[in-house]
Amino acid sequence: MPIRVFILDDHAVFRSGLKALLERERDFQIVGETGSGVDALNALDEQPVDVLLLDISIPGLPGPRVAEAALHKLPRLGIVVLTMHEDEYYLQELLRIGVRGYVLKKSSDQELVHAINAVARGESYIDPTLAHLVISPYVGRATSKKSDRVSLLTQREQEVCQLLAYGYTNTQVAERLFISERTVETHRNNIMGKLELKTRAELVRFAIDNGLFKLS
Repeated sequence: MPIRVFILDDHAVFRSGLKALLERERDFQIVGETGSGVDALNALDEQPVDVLLLDISIPGLPGPRVAEAALHKLPRLGIVVLTMHEDEYYLQELLRIGVRGYVLKKSSDQELVHAINAVARGESYIDPTLAHLVISPYVGRATSKKSDRVSLLTQREQEVCQLLAYGYTNTQVAERLFISERTVETHRNNIMGKLELKTRAELVRFAIDNGLFKLS
């Protein structure tokens, strides 16, 4: 029986190329594709899927949240993240909630094929270039206990920090919290300044280490 694969990526041209690639494999059957996380979750209710192939950075519901919701629906579902992000913090959290495959878009076609096959068997597959991150010293450091640094942030800044760590854009944060994008940008600048952070990766690390990033 072929492995039934559903593709979630917001770039239509990339999806088409990916579909053509995977359809050359005799053991794969592409059962659907979409650029919307919500549509992908609805599709899981309508047809059998063995492996969900998804990108982290998609409009609307962020990839990590899609993965969380998909596994809530189907705990045995295999998920392979196909992304450009070489971020250890996203990798650690995705593994924590049950994502078993993580492949970079710059990797070879065979890496992706190996990942899908492994995940379909119930195994894990991490892109070889990222394997060292699995034993990162940050594994297991996430905690619900907030550090003193969190107290530097107002309640609203903590909410903004959490949503940014989940991958929401400024526009999405504004819509979710019913505030303006300019206000979100102000909060973001305040957060980065108070915590002495320079990049989103550092913000994600802070959120994970201080219990603001909870996917499980």
